[in-house]
Amino acid sequence: MTLERPPGLLRRRIDDILFDRLPTVGRLLTAAAVLMVAAMVVVLGLATAGGEGSGGLPFVTIPPVTIPEEPEVVVVHVAGAAVRPGLYRRPAGDRVADLIDAADGALANARPDMLNLAAHLVDGSRVWVPSDDDQVDPMPSAEAGSVNALINVNRATAEQLEALPGVGPSLAAAIVDHRGRSGPVSTVDDLLSVPGIGPGKLAALRDRVVV
Repeated sequence: MTLERPPGLLRRRIDDILFDRLPTVGRLLTAAAVLMVAAMVVVLGLATAGGEGSGGLPFVTIPPVTIPEEPEVVVVHVAGAAVRPGLYRRPAGDRVADLIDAADGALANARPDMLNLAAHLVDGSRVWVPSDDDQVDPMPSAEAGSVNALINVNRATAEQLEALPGVGPSLAAAIVDHRGRSGPVSTVDDLLSVPGIGPGKLAALRDRVVV
């Protein structure tokens, strides 16, 4: 079967339709391409403006995290009943016992057991080693970083007693007055006989005093 070509008029009509449509499709494709390029230009412009801090996109810069380095050496003052009191440079991990050893130990009448020998050394602090003759640090409040020695409530002055937690001038005077009237206390629990010292106050003092 032989297909015949469409009549001339019909063929011209088909050609007209095709050539009429092609320009329209081309214009649509061109318009779409222009819109895409314009959108890319706008996005790049906003990104640049935001990066320059001029009110564009909210870009956030996170600074790197820095961890402070711990000192490798601390400088500590040992005082009191040490063989060689003075300033010492010690490794940061040392404890009070290591510092006393570095000072050639304690004197014969020293009472290092009244200190917390396991406490870590703190840079710029002062460690006072008590003795049988002097069990109270003469400068407990002058050195904020000092390792506090225990206070003998039977021998301490009112001013020295005020270094204890929760003990003000009136309570310190009451302890000294009780000592003068009743004599030295035999145990820490006997402090309950002092006016102004109850179970709660005694609990706060128990780890800071000796008799």
